[in-house]
Amino acid sequence: MADAKMDTAPAEATSPEALLELILSKEDEIKQRVRDAQTEADRLVEEAKLEASMIKRDAAAAEVGTDIKEKELAKAQAEAERLVEEIGRQADDIREKGSARMNDAVAMLIKSVLPPLE
Repeated sequence: MADAKMDTAPAEATSPEALLELILSKEDEIKQRVRDAQTEADRLVEEAKLEASMIKRDAAAAEVGTDIKEKELAKAQAEAERLVEEIGRQADDIREKGSARMNDAVAMLIKSVLPPLE
């Protein structure tokens, strides 16, 4: 409204008080715009911080998940290798016992099939 008065009134009719009031009004308007811009900038900064925090959290979770997965895979691999070695040892033990008893088994078989030699 002050702008409308300013535009319609001749320049000589504008008093210093009216100019001062207009200047103060514009100054208040500019201060309000600056506050609004600052508020919006603060909001955008907070949003950016939140988004960055979420991205960091997701990245950290993925990294932790990868670390856990790698550790679990390494543990499973070690367990599989241990089982393979244990099974190999058991198979060797069974072969040795079977080989040691083979002569006794052959002798027992021969005695049961063939009549004694007298």
